[in-house]
Amino acid sequence: MELRKITIYGYGKLENITFSIHSPIHVFYGENEAGKSTIMSFIHSILFGFPTKQQTELRYEPKLQHKYGGKLEIHFPEIGLATIERVKGKSSGDVTVTLEDGRRGQEELLTELLAGIDKGLYQSIFSFNLHGLQNVQQLRGEELGRFLFSTGAVGSDRLLKVENELQKELDIRYKPSGKKPAINEKLQALRDKHSQLKSAEKENNQYEHLLTKKRKLEKEKQLIEADLKKEEHEKRLLEEWIKIRGIVQEKVVLEQKLATYKELHFPQNGLTRWEALKEKLLSIEAEIRNVEARALEIDQELSSIPTQEELLSAEHNILLAVEKFPVYEQLQNRQTQVENQMKKIEEEIDSLKSKLHLPIEEEILLKESNTSIFLKEQCAQAASKQRRLKEQKEELDERLKAEQAALESLEEAVKIDKQKLLPKEERARLEEHVQSDHQVRWNKEKAELLSREISQLEAQGKLEEKRMKQNTLITSGLSIFLLLVGTGALVFGQWVLTIICFTVCVVYFFVFLSGRKLAKNEIRKKEHKLALVKEEHAQLLVTFEKGQGVSRYEAQKLEEDTTRREKFTQLQFKLEQQNESYERVLQGFEKWEANFLSHQKLLRQLANELKIPYELATQQIYDAFLLIEEWKAKDRERNSYLQELKEIHQEREQIISKISYFFEQFMENEKDTIANMCYRLKTALTEEKKKRDRIEALQRKKADLSEAMDKYQTEYNRYLEEKNDLFSIAGVTEEEKFHEKAAMEMEKGKYKERLATINGQLEMANIAKNHIPVYQQILDPELQLEEKKGILDRLASRIQELVEEVAATNFSISRIESGGTYTDLLHTFKQFQSEFKEDVREWAKFAVAKQLLAKTIEQYKQKQLPAMLQKAEENLAFLTEGKYIRIVPKEEGAGFLVESHHHLFYEAKELSQGTTEQLYLSIRIALAQTFYQNFGFPFIIDDSFVNFDEKRTDKVIQLLKKCEQNQLIFFTCHRHLLKYFPDESLHVLPAEERETSL
Repeated sequence: MELRKITIYGYGKLENITFSIHSPIHVFYGENEAGKSTIMSFIHSILFGFPTKQQTELRYEPKLQHKYGGKLEIHFPEIGLATIERVKGKSSGDVTVTLEDGRRGQEELLTELLAGIDKGLYQSIFSFNLHGLQNVQQLRGEELGRFLFSTGAVGSDRLLKVENELQKELDIRYKPSGKKPAINEKLQALRDKHSQLKSAEKENNQYEHLLTKKRKLEKEKQLIEADLKKEEHEKRLLEEWIKIRGIVQEKVVLEQKLATYKELHFPQNGLTRWEALKEKLLSIEAEIRNVEARALEIDQELSSIPTQEELLSAEHNILLAVEKFPVYEQLQNRQTQVENQMKKIEEEIDSLKSKLHLPIEEEILLKESNTSIFLKEQCAQAASKQRRLKEQKEELDERLKAEQAALESLEEAVKIDKQKLLPKEERARLEEHVQSDHQVRWNKEKAELLSREISQLEAQGKLEEKRMKQNTLITSGLSIFLLLVGTGALVFGQWVLTIICFTVCVVYFFVFLSGRKLAKNEIRKKEHKLALVKEEHAQLLVTFEKGQGVSRYEAQKLEEDTTRREKFTQLQFKLEQQNESYERVLQGFEKWEANFLSHQKLLRQLANELKIPYELATQQIYDAFLLIEEWKAKDRERNSYLQELKEIHQEREQIISKISYFFEQFMENEKDTIANMCYRLKTALTEEKKKRDRIEALQRKKADLSEAMDKYQTEYNRYLEEKNDLFSIAGVTEEEKFHEKAAMEMEKGKYKERLATINGQLEMANIAKNHIPVYQQILDPELQLEEKKGILDRLASRIQELVEEVAATNFSISRIESGGTYTDLLHTFKQFQSEFKEDVREWAKFAVAKQLLAKTIEQYKQKQLPAMLQKAEENLAFLTEGKYIRIVPKEEGAGFLVESHHHLFYEAKELSQGTTEQLYLSIRIALAQTFYQNFGFPFIIDDSFVNFDEKRTDKVIQLLKKCEQNQLIFFTCHRHLLKYFPDESLHVLPAEERETSL
């Protein structure tokens, strides 16, 4: 299976992106947040479905668009190219699979292509990331060994987690010496309930009698409480009647008085309405008299105002002419400013002439000199380059002196150190002696390792012989037993049992012979291996006895010479570098001279363009250009000022002629200044406008007064009609009679108001209106209230007595029920007993599951583990360069022992952190190479080796490249890892990558 193309519609921050993969090894490089983990998650999601919202994994739903998903193009060896597309739909997405032959399908076809591998198993075997190694770093002690064993079984720590969870569930439910687990607590509670059940059997008879008595007392108490509530209600009603008896009597009197005013007619609020109406009539009469007087005054003032209509008709033209006076003053001021500016420009031009001091006519210089922007840039660059050439010359002189001094110093040092080195013949002799001594030491260490291996092999041989003897005894006993059972069955005519026993006996015997033969072969192999080891051990003893050591003086002499040679080599390298630096300085001088000559030629060209001498160009070419450019700008400015003076003079003459024309027409025929003529014209216009505005204002006032007179007259007539209506309703024609009837109406209103208040109070009383006549017939309500109080006291006293009796009975009952009644206790005991059995059955499930897991692990160790461990040993030996050569499973439980090249065995917890991570990777890769070699899924690795040094990283990548049947997709943010991969297999992810096809 090989991934060929990745197309992302929308996943996380990645949108509309395509990655083409053309090699078995492909690397995605990018900085943090570039999208590496997003691409890795995308591959998992397309193959196995999007994570659901209930899962803890990120769904990577895009924020900027609604399209979610993408597709993968994968080549399968048996089927060809297949396209797997998954988009947003159900919880895990809707998938469509299209094969090369046109066949299409969904989840079922995808499961068939992936051979039933799910996401968890794929991530356990073929998908690596940094978290897997971090889990190894966080484990300690026995957990580390069990974790590595679990990794060897299923590729992850799933087996370890299941074992820990089973043990945790067992401990939660029961501990032999515990108190808090559920089964321990229920066992103790079951014992307590059993003792309470025995005590309740004795008290069961007395309990029934007390319950009967309690029911009688409570029934009597309920009847008396009902009577008490009834008497209390009647008592409250009597008290309420005593309170309202006075206002009931007052209500009767008021109703009698109101009956006398039955024939009285008067308008509602009549007196208030008449007073307001009367005030309005008097006010309107006064306003009418005031309006008539003001209209007479306005007519008199209108006849006394004279006007000049011709001046007002020419108002627009006069104002246009007068408003030009500020422009006239501005023009006069501007003329003065321009004349001053021209004088200043002439002075500045003279100053520029003196600075340049050129032997050329002014007209030729201004017209023919080139001051374009392009030439200005050339002059600036030429001046800057002239300064740089000067600075470079000074710098080159200083560097030449420094390089010459350093070169002479290094040549002297090389000469001195060369004289101190040993001759080649003497050094070769010392190196031969030291090498011989190292070989003798290695032979001694190897002999010690072989001695330990001989001891282990002898012990294993004795153990195998002992085990074979035990198997022989067990087989003999079992065969005799089966023969006896078969014989007995034959005697009693049980033919089926006889055949089964003899068949099992024969099969078991042949199995025993086969096992015995295999065991003997194993013993012979170990004996042969022991003989070879002993022979090698003897040879080593002979070789290192003949060896001879090297003297301390010779070793020290060789080491000192090695140090001198290293120092001499470094000095030679420095001398070569210094020679190169000296040559570079000389080349710099040659380059400077060429640049200098080229620059002088350019300066001559620029001097001709500016019409200046060459000597001035070599010194200050850019300053000269700026002065000539400024001179030409001042000349242009002077010409523009001359043109402006001409235009100012023409505009002033036009303004003066217009103002003089209007002044002569409407004013006296006399001469005056322009300012005074404008002022007098504006003053005359203002006076005429004031007269016109006053006339218009008086006319508007006169019209307003006429409208007000009509309005007041209308209101006065309407108020007279309202007055006649009020007097008509009251049945009077005079104001005095109206006031008398108003007084009678006010007294009637007071009676009604008081009666309404009394009715409101009676509505709030607890006594209904239809019951009031009944209470009016009671002669002495105070005496009847005292009798009710006596009855209430007697009932309350009896209720108290009953409460005390019920409390005493309840105390006796509760004392018996403190342990529960016999029936309840028996029911509770049975319920507890049933719950206890249910918990024990639940505990037994986990106990059986743990036992089955242990048996499964044992079978795995015996049957399937050896093939995987053999490949893992090869991987580990390659990664550690032969420091660790074997991985041996523990005889009991889960875990491994690792054998070093010194033939020492270590548990996983005794290894260094780096070696533990190498062991973990060896087992993971071995799983893919053995159990899952037929699947050929690609390895997907996300920066899993960032904690390795350069040497270990190189070994890991070499090991992964050996897995040729598995494609490698590698994600990293570390640039130094890219050197291990070819450039054509590299894809660099930018920090933000959108709408790009690669």
